[in-house]
Amino acid sequence: MKKFLFILILILSFSLFLVFFYKSRLKMIEIKKINFITSDGVKIFANYYPNKEAKFAGILIHMRPKTKESFDDFAKFLQKKGFSLLALDLRGHGESIESTGGILDYTKFTEDEEKESIKDIEAASNFLEKEGFSKERQFLIGASIGANLAYQFLTENESIKAVVLLSPGYNYRGLILDNFYKKDLDSRILVISSKDDQEMALKGFEWFKEKHPSANFIMLEKGGHGTNYFDIYPQIKETIYNFLLEKLSF
Repeated sequence: MKKFLFILILILSFSLFLVFFYKSRLKMIEIKKINFITSDGVKIFANYYPNKEAKFAGILIHMRPKTKESFDDFAKFLQKKGFSLLALDLRGHGESIESTGGILDYTKFTEDEEKESIKDIEAASNFLEKEGFSKERQFLIGASIGANLAYQFLTENESIKAVVLLSPGYNYRGLILDNFYKKDLDSRILVISSKDDQEMALKGFEWFKEKHPSANFIMLEKGGHGTNYFDIYPQIKETIYNFLLEKLSF
C-alpha cells in the first residue's frame, strides 16, 4: 500500500511539473498582435513577443518585399533568451496598408515616400517606451532596407546601444548611408553580409568598413541577402545574441 501511494505521489508530482513547465513555456513564447499610429497617420501592425523578465527590447525591421513574419523564428529565439521583441510591417507592406491618406502599396512608393518609413520605426520605439523600455534599453535589427532604417534611427537616437545590420546597402530607394553618417558609433554596430550578396549590399559593407572601421563585421561565404542568412547559417542567431549580450550590459 505504501509503495502504491509513493508511486502515485511521484506520478502526480511529475504531472504537476509537466503542467507548470509547459504553461511557462507557452507563456514565454507568447505573441501579441498589436498596432499603433505613426506621426503621419499610418496604421502599423506588428507582432509583439513579450518576455516579462526582459530588461531590453528589440525592433525587428524586415527587408523589401518581406513582412514581419520573416523574423518570426528569430524573434522567438531571442524571446527565449530573455528579450522582448517587436517585429513590424513597414508601411505599405503586409497588414500596414491603412493611412489617413488612403491605402498604401510599397510597390508604388516614390523614394521620398519610402523615406517616410523612418516614422514607422519612431512609432515602434514609442510603443516600447510605453511598455517600459526606454531608448537606452532598445536595440534594432534590420535587413536590407530595414538595416538602413535601423542605422538611420541609431544616428538620430544615440542612446541606442546596439544595432545589427543584415545586408545594409549604400543606397536603398533613396536611403543613402552618407546622409545619416555620424562618427563615434562604431562599437554599437554589427554588420553582416555575404560574398554573394547584392552589389549595393557589398558597397554598403565597404562603406561601413571605411566610415566605422572599429565596428563589428561578419562577411559570410554565401547566404544571399538579409534574413535569408538565418536559413543557411542557423548559428548566426547565437552570434547576434552574444553581440547583444556584450553591448546591452549596464
